[in-house]
Amino acid sequence: MRDFSSARRVQWLRQAYGCAGKLRDDTRGAAAIEFALLLPLMTLLFLGAVEMTDALNANRKTTAVASTVADLAAQADALHDAGIADIFGAAQAVLAPFDSAGTEIILSSVSVRPDGMTRVDWSDAFGTALPHAKDAILDVPDDIIMANGSVIVAEVAYPYESPLSYFLIGEVILSDVFYARPRLALTVPRI
Repeated sequence: MRDFSSARRVQWLRQAYGCAGKLRDDTRGAAAIEFALLLPLMTLLFLGAVEMTDALNANRKTTAVASTVADLAAQADALHDAGIADIFGAAQAVLAPFDSAGTEIILSSVSVRPDGMTRVDWSDAFGTALPHAKDAILDVPDDIIMANGSVIVAEVAYPYESPLSYFLIGEVILSDVFYARPRLALTVPRI
């Protein structure tokens, strides 16, 4: 058996307190420990900022596509198949660098009829969207369309999928509607 006399115990306790004091005063690894604790938080903040920037850019592009499609159609005196194809091609160019696969665009001409209802004169679609039926009622804000007038309506839906969608919420549908009055005539006919 070991001899734990009181003098030996006191000596052992002094050595233990001395080692504990040296350990307490040693700050050589403090920065590494603080970095290890903050690294996950900083990584999360960085990835969140990247994700938010990418999503805002995609939303801005969706709005730009809607305004471009409506504006190009409103500038025409008449639209034919090649003109519609060119407008949808311009929409794809505006959406770049985002992929246009899955993007749905509905381009319509809507006019006020004698009964006061806003009805579709013609409608074309891009992607998997279905055009509005001729003479279908389409709601247009009152201050956008004048009596006996017409308006070009561009509806865009873009399925935004985050680069981090595996870890986050997945696909989000960004959409926008843009109205433009015809510039060269009261209506833009579809030939």
